[in-house]
This record gives sequence, C-alpha cells and structure tokens, in this order.
Amino acid sequence: MKRKVLATVQIGDCLFVPVHVELDDASIEALQQQLLEEIATQKVRALLLDLSLIEVIDSYTSYIIHETAQMARLLGCKVVLVGIRPAVALTLAQMGIRFEHVLTALDLEHALEILASGGTPSDEKDLL
Repeated sequence: MKRKVLATVQIGDCLFVPVHVELDDASIEALQQQLLEEIATQKVRALLLDLSLIEVIDSYTSYIIHETAQMARLLGCKVVLVGIRPAVALTLAQMGIRFEHVLTALDLEHALEILASGGTPSDEKDLL
C-alpha cells in the first residue's frame, strides 16, 4: 500500500478514521483509495469516519465522502459518520447529499454502541 493519507485505528473489526486535517482534492481521493484497500485487506465490517474536527466542507469533499460510504457498503461494510458539526450537517443538507444506509453518531463511543446494538440507532428501533 502507498503512504497513508491519514492514520487509521483498527478497533476489533471496525476501522476508525479520524479526519483531523483539511484535505485537498488529491488527498481526499487518495484517502478514498486508502480506505477501500484497508476495508478489503483487513476484512473490516464497519467504517467509522470521524468528522468532528471538520468545521466546513466543500462540495467535492462531500461528494467523495458520500461515494466512499457507498463503495464501502458495496464491500459489505457498515458506515458510521461520527461527530458531524451543525455547519457541516447544514451544508450537506443544502447540497442535497443523502447518506442513505449510513449511520451517524455523536462520538466514537456512541458509534460503537450503535454497532453493538445491530447497527440501528436506538431511537429508530421503535419505528421498524
């Protein structure tokens, strides 16, 4: 594998990815490739993308994150977006980006709880 764009942490069969720096277009594309390779080679069942340090997000980064989530799902991996800030949530909603079948969590602990409960946030279980 090429040099990693971001360090990742394996937590059981989950891959935790803290996005702690702003990424330019080339870096976000390289991160996408890195994550897909790690999911395939490490047999990851859940990808936890921690976006809590991202204050603003542009349309291309939003698109790549969305695309990466869809690709991860095709590889049999659940995806949890962790720590989305209000401004980022607003931007994603205004751009019309829908993260269908992608879970969200307040923090890493919450993400692990969601996955341990079967991958459905507790407040949505009553709706199923």
